[in-house]
Amino acid sequence: MESRCTEKKIVEQQLGREVKNNFTVVKKCRWGYPQCIQSSLITEGKPFPTLFWLTCPLLSKEVSRLEEKGWIKRFEENLQNSEELFQRYLKAHRATIELKASLVKANNLKNWQKEALLGRGIGGIKNLKTVKCLHLQLANYLSGIKNPIGESVWKMLSIKECNEDNVLCKTLEGDNEKRTAGKD
Repeated sequence: MESRCTEKKIVEQQLGREVKNNFTVVKKCRWGYPQCIQSSLITEGKPFPTLFWLTCPLLSKEVSRLEEKGWIKRFEENLQNSEELFQRYLKAHRATIELKASLVKANNLKNWQKEALLGRGIGGIKNLKTVKCLHLQLANYLSGIKNPIGESVWKMLSIKECNEDNVLCKTLEGDNEKRTAGKD
């Protein structure tokens, strides 16, 4: 990725909003743009329980299509009907909580902050039998957690990266450069 933009600017362009918390890019596409980030657990002194965020506009659009087709409800029904799937999903929640716990140890947090972060699973989910959002499930999986819902979402996607003729983030970057040049 040849760019004068910082990763923060790119992620802000991808998400369409200012990003206030610190983050690390944990997965990039073949074009070098962020697909998924790991966010800091505290933003402006408040717990931020969603550890992983899907930032890629292409993946976000494709996952939104699955949500529109009712896949959140279908996955939740599958969790109710398959003990094996539910146990694998619980392991993903536990792995996420363990990762958050290791990050919490590195920070000097207050007890209420720790409880708010460690009392929830993937994406801040309290009821571990729910899915909440497919974007966060996929982000969790792409970040290295063995998440069966995220893995299923990944396998369901027919398009996983931009083609070379239409790299969405390159377009976003170019649009930003035009806006910035117009301010001079």
